[in-house]
Amino acid sequence: MTDREQATDLILRELSETLPAIDESQFVQLINELMVPGRRVLVMGVGRVLIALKAWVKRLVHLGIDINYVGDESEGPLHKNDLLIVGSSSGESKLPVRIAQIAAETIGASVFYVGCTAGSSVDRLADSRLILKGRTKFATENEYPSQQPMSSLFEQQVFLLGDVLALEIMRRRNWTEERVKQNHANLE
Repeated sequence: MTDREQATDLILRELSETLPAIDESQFVQLINELMVPGRRVLVMGVGRVLIALKAWVKRLVHLGIDINYVGDESEGPLHKNDLLIVGSSSGESKLPVRIAQIAAETIGASVFYVGCTAGSSVDRLADSRLILKGRTKFATENEYPSQQPMSSLFEQQVFLLGDVLALEIMRRRNWTEERVKQNHANLE
């Protein structure tokens, strides 16, 4: 087996051990929160987590969700009862913690934590959560023993979770791919 094949096998094995282990009730709660009519949704993350969450934004806009990411030039205001989704494996990165604090304590928005660390600073601010198995930047003994660097496994799960969410929203709305394409960019 080549080095590339071994790396691919490792990544796919780790994803197959972790992504299916998502708590179904937490997943359903996230879907329900995303589908509240008239609700604005903002996502927050840093680094590669933000890149994965931007993929959520792109696809969920196609599904009629009013969603954007914190820091985008076209980011609108978050109001009471809107939703902030914070992605952070550790739940301790300074900017996500502070943004979650502003959303929860100053604005009165709902905060949903997607991360690996129950009881973290972001998790304590959150109304709801979806806890994934993965490594954080702290790499403690209690974490999933990923052989990938840093929080790569978490970031991969977040990206793929966006596609799982999209398929479930399509199913619930009874939307076909043709219906989704109506909201897709057409100047390409």
